[in-house]
Amino acid sequence: MNISVPVDPLEWQISQDAANMFFACLANTIGAAESVLRVAATGHDKRLFLKVVAALYVLSSLGRIASGVTIAYAGLCFLCLYMLAENLQLISSRYPRRRDGTNTVQDD
Repeated sequence: MNISVPVDPLEWQISQDAANMFFACLANTIGAAESVLRVAATGHDKRLFLKVVAALYVLSSLGRIASGVTIAYAGLCFLCLYMLAENLQLISSRYPRRRDGTNTVQDD
């Protein structure tokens, strides 16, 4: 397998659809966060307000304890573990096992 990876960042290209999808996801995330914070700030939902205050306090404490790079690395590790767990669930649901431990799908 001979795959060449461009070293120069100016050679990196993504498709227009991928860029649109990325920025649409980013806009949706920012919009959802803005609406949650707006509802929490108005005070109509006390439980949401307390959740936001608690989350901001935890993030503030975490920021004082560890650097941003450390937190980003830990987040990346948790994301990888989450993706691994999702893939294991997908694999186990696709290939169920019998009680004797063998696969129910047989290869010819």
